[in-house]
Amino acid sequence: MENYSWIILAAAAQAFVTIAVLLLMAARRRRAFTAGKVGSDAMLNDRAWPEDVLKASNNYKSQFEIPVLFFAAIAVAVATGITALSFTVLCWVFVAARLVHSFVHCGPNVLAPRFASFLVSVAAVAGLWLIITKRMLVGL
Repeated sequence: MENYSWIILAAAAQAFVTIAVLLLMAARRRRAFTAGKVGSDAMLNDRAWPEDVLKASNNYKSQFEIPVLFFAAIAVAVATGITALSFTVLCWVFVAARLVHSFVHCGPNVLAPRFASFLVSVAAVAGLWLIITKRMLVGL
């Protein structure tokens, strides 16, 4: 399989992480609502939800923060022909770190491993953009 395929698969994997968190959040919200733990006003007030719903909701929101830089890096890489093995590896490091972050955030929410996985994902996406920047500067 070519590196392009592995890069695109990493993007798909990250998209599936986001979709999985969305489905988890929806299931938790439904359960809380049907159990009578919240009223219809909960949609207007995030703090009205139980803790397990807030964890999933907050994690879902975080899927539209740092991962945006990841998806943008992949789009630039595909558009400019970057297929370096180091780029591909960093893509998968990013996805693995975000997966760990989601498991911890939606589960026990222990700060140390959650923050560590966040830092790894930030370092990976920074590495992706350094590779892109280097490629663009060398190509000038």
